[in-house]
Amino acid sequence: MTSNYPPGVSGNEYAIAGPDYEEGSDELCPFVRRWEEDGEPVELECGEPTVEQGYAGDRWLVCTAEESHTTDLPRQDDSDEDRMIDAAMEVADAKRERLETADW
Repeated sequence: MTSNYPPGVSGNEYAIAGPDYEEGSDELCPFVRRWEEDGEPVELECGEPTVEQGYAGDRWLVCTAEESHTTDLPRQDDSDEDRMIDAAMEVADAKRERLETADW
């Protein structure tokens, strides 16, 4: 069966639309790199800045480092609906601005 989606898009709503919201976060990336050096275990916390994203009540941090680590956060309480609406409007405005300024 063929689809009208671009290559690599499954039809998953998130893959098409992106997150419901995206905002800067004061939290640093908690991802810990682990490896052995000279037979000794070494741990190094990433510590890079993060961006908080959310979709359908799920939330996560995305590391701004090249590896883009993600860390799950507790689900967002639906009672904070105003925050979600404001964040979704900001994302929609940013997408609209990108479309308006794109070199077509």
